[in-house]
Amino acid sequence: MVKLVAFLAVLLCGNLAAATSADLISVLEQLAEGPLARLLDLNIDPPPRTAGFSTLLPQKSIRLTCTKTREPRFQEILVGDVNLQSKLNFSLPLTIAIHGWQERNLSTYSALTMPYLRFANNTNYCLLDWRAYSEFGYQIAARQSVPLVAQYLFGFLQNLSLLYFPLERVTLIGFSMGGQIAGLTGKLLPNRIGTIYALDPAGPLFSHPVDIGPKRRLDASDAQYVQVIYTSRYTAGFGKVLDGAQNFLPNKGYHPQQPCNAKGDGLSELAGALQCSHRYAVSLFVSSLDPNNPIIGKKCPTIFGARVCLMPTKDRLGIYAQRIRGDFYL
Repeated sequence: MVKLVAFLAVLLCGNLAAATSADLISVLEQLAEGPLARLLDLNIDPPPRTAGFSTLLPQKSIRLTCTKTREPRFQEILVGDVNLQSKLNFSLPLTIAIHGWQERNLSTYSALTMPYLRFANNTNYCLLDWRAYSEFGYQIAARQSVPLVAQYLFGFLQNLSLLYFPLERVTLIGFSMGGQIAGLTGKLLPNRIGTIYALDPAGPLFSHPVDIGPKRRLDASDAQYVQVIYTSRYTAGFGKVLDGAQNFLPNKGYHPQQPCNAKGDGLSELAGALQCSHRYAVSLFVSSLDPNNPIIGKKCPTIFGARVCLMPTKDRLGIYAQRIRGDFYL
């Protein structure tokens, strides 16, 4: 038995020595991400789906509904829709909102839609409903659903561009995993998407426990302008890398955010407080839509590792930003 264990150890060490650094990172990913994903699944009620992914058809399980007026008169747009030009106003920009993981009641859309239609005048506005794929366990959703939904959205936008709609007039707004879907969609259309607003983009399995790299998750190069709002870094949200062209960090981006302290020390109270911080990015973005309610971030130079805010550069969070690159603290 001892000889067998020694042989297996030597064999493993030999394989690791022969492996490339990319191989080692892949092995570490697989070892570390499973337990973290299962931990996230434990807080979901009812439990996430674990089977049936391959039986879904994107054409039937993903829905895109759009309105071309300020009133929410949504119409579904199908794959290869021959009536697309009657459902969208091609003289106006296009905004697509993308919800997050396990959003069974589409609460992001409930919070965002009416304020956006009210304040962001003269735009087509669409909701991407990928709930059928978001209801799976976290690992399945992160590794399979996110790229699949991004591919679906890419197909729609590619078809739109063939009808001479300029993709630089497209804005993607994604919360949590929706932010990662926005990023992967942008990679499929290099430097063509105009704007991405990522609202506390999902961190687990994207930035931690291992950063999977800018080719597989949201990055500043995924659109001509990428603004990211961080409200639960290293927990539900993204970790060390600040991956937007312009980053806004209330409370330095960390949980708990101002309205989100846990009211008890039970697991459900702690989980609820974390979810509050995660969703706080949506609240800030929605609040910032009112032009009379500016939310100002400060960009401060770093001297000897410390931020010095004597004469900071300022910019507004949200759609009225001057788009000054860098990290802005609230």
